[in-house]
Amino acid sequence: MANCRILSGAWRNVSLAACVVMVLCAGARAQDWPTRPVTMVVPFAPGGVYDTLGRVYAAALSTILGQQFVVENAPGAGGMTGATRVARADPDGYQLLFGGESPNAQVQLMHLKPPYDAARDFAPVALVSEQPLILTVRSGIPAGDLHAFIAYAKANQSKMQYGSPGTGSGSHLTCALFNAALGISVTHIPYRGLALAMQDLLAGRIDYMCPTITTAMPQLEAHKIQAPAVLDSPRSTSST
Repeated sequence: MANCRILSGAWRNVSLAACVVMVLCAGARAQDWPTRPVTMVVPFAPGGVYDTLGRVYAAALSTILGQQFVVENAPGAGGMTGATRVARADPDGYQLLFGGESPNAQVQLMHLKPPYDAARDFAPVALVSEQPLILTVRSGIPAGDLHAFIAYAKANQSKMQYGSPGTGSGSHLTCALFNAALGISVTHIPYRGLALAMQDLLAGRIDYMCPTITTAMPQLEAHKIQAPAVLDSPRSTSST
């Protein structure tokens, strides 16, 4: 059997950049792989941007390579659960990780003894997408612009809650940094995915969150939520 090593994706953007994990086997010819269906592990719950992009690319890879690429969601621990599964899998090229900044970078810095070493166990292969994170606010809160939201948050922080797709995720840390910049302390509510957090934002059970712009766009276009700020340096072309 050829000696193999796992090469994983790493999301290097503060907002969002998706990468596909692939496996290269030394001494094996490219046309020898894949000879059977491949599992693409998405480390977040269905309905979020990881899941959506992963399924798009899985379908494209199935067509290009002539074998089925099956998406399996393995959410939990800010993406660490799914990444751990791939890191511990047999290095035969049939379990891939559709990873990102959360499992490949952030959780490594937030845990004293993470179950894998992203720098050693994975290597980036392809940058698939970059998207900004945005501040989204439930209806009923004055958030016509960022200044109005800041004033409201400072006056009501003790009774507010913000959501994220999990502790240590990019969305969580972005909102936490935003809160720190404002000097406010707001209760964090972690979910198992952005889609679940968005449902509670729409229902008014949480007050705000910091999702990818793709996740929030349908609700923004329907005027169900507000977006007073893009949490990135340049203006997003999607917000024009």
